[in-house]
Amino acid sequence: MKFETMKWIFQRVSTPIIIILFFYFFYSSYQIQDFSYSSIHTFFLNYTNLFLFFIFILFSLLHTSIEVFHSIHDYFSGTKNESLIKYLILILYLLIIFIIIFFLFNFVILL
Repeated sequence: MKFETMKWIFQRVSTPIIIILFFYFFYSSYQIQDFSYSSIHTFFLNYTNLFLFFIFILFSLLHTSIEVFHSIHDYFSGTKNESLIKYLILILYLLIIFIIIFFLFNFVILL
């Protein structure tokens, strides 16, 4: 299978997963009474919530990155700025993923 086909399949599979997780967290946010640190901390004490939140963020970032790189290819194809923009976007996504993983691990350690 081509890489483009794999990206297309991932987007079609990840979309319902993202939507389901979004509604799960939307519904679960009503269980958090006052949105204080302690109530949010209690919510994430459950490792299932923490794991599902990580999957939600990871799938959302991967889903959007595929679309962003596709848009960059459409608008900047054949220009000298295309590779520079792709590298900058890649660095930005890697930085975001690293920050999220860092904060999640710090949150787990503080549990």
